Formats: sequence, C-alpha cells, structure tokens
Amino acid sequence: MQRSLEEYPGITPFEGMASGVAALVRHLPAGSPATYYCIHCLVDKANNILGDLTTLKDDDWKNWQGRPEPCKKILELLLRLTSLVDIQVLPALMKSLAQLIIQLPKTGQIMVLNELYAQVAESDDVTRKPALVSWLQSLSYLSSQAKTEVLTSRGRKENSASPGTIEPNARL
Repeated sequence: MQRSLEEYPGITPFEGMASGVAALVRHLPAGSPATYYCIHCLVDKANNILGDLTTLKDDDWKNWQGRPEPCKKILELLLRLTSLVDIQVLPALMKSLAQLIIQLPKTGQIMVLNELYAQVAESDDVTRKPALVSWLQSLSYLSSQAKTEVLTSRGRKENSASPGTIEPNARL
C-alpha cells in the first residue's frame, strides 16, 4: 500500500490501488491495525496532493463526475470506504475524512458533502447509517462555520453565518 501511494499518481494506476485497498479492508479482521494504517496512508497522500493543489479553481471542483484530479480520486476512495470498513474502524475514518473535507475550498466541501449525502441516503446498512447521518450533520455545520471564521479573519461582520445554520448559543 505504502509503495503504491509513493508512486501515485505518476506510475501507480488508481484502479489497481483502489481494488487492493478494498480487498485489504474486506479481508482483514475487524479492527486490524493494517486497516488503520491503510486509511492513515490514504489521508496523508490526499493531504500531500491537496497541498499541491492550492490553486485549484472552483470550476474544477464543480466537475466532480468528470475527469477527477488525483486528490478527488483518493477522496472518492475514502468515501467508498465508509461503507466497507468494519464498525470499529469507522470512527477513525470519519475523523480523518472530516479533517480532509474542512481543508477543501468551499466548492470542494459542497461537492464532497453532496456525494456523502447521496451515498448515505442510498445505504441500507442499519448499523452504520445512524452514525453517518449524525456525522454528516456535524460536518455540514463545521463546514458552514469554517466559512464564517474565514470571513471574520478578513475583518468582516462577525455574525456572518449563512442562512439556515444554527448559531452555537441559539435556543431551540
């Protein structure tokens, strides 16, 4: 896995790497350290590629279904892993994915969240679906708050949360 990621996206074909990761995750025992390591390596590679793509334009993120960049492919693989990993590994994967998604530009966050919503909505897995729904709601909230923090750091109006977001101290 580590060697494949070292040469990705140059030499390593994504399809072969993705099938290897899926096979690893499916056939290892529940909670295997190798599964955690595999996820950690994928997240590290996505972070490295994402650091190189700071100039990615909004239009590139809008074309999610088109010919995705290497970072988008790794993100898609990590999204698919939410339905493949065992329930013991799922919280670590959700935490790593959340950290990656929050780093994306706003358009990228929206595209990834939409993809996740669609994947969870289609799922029939009664074990992981409640956790994923709760996680997605929290992630959507964090994503909207990240936008607010960026605006406040630029000296704009401090209470600039988008309509429909819940303020932290709001009463229900």
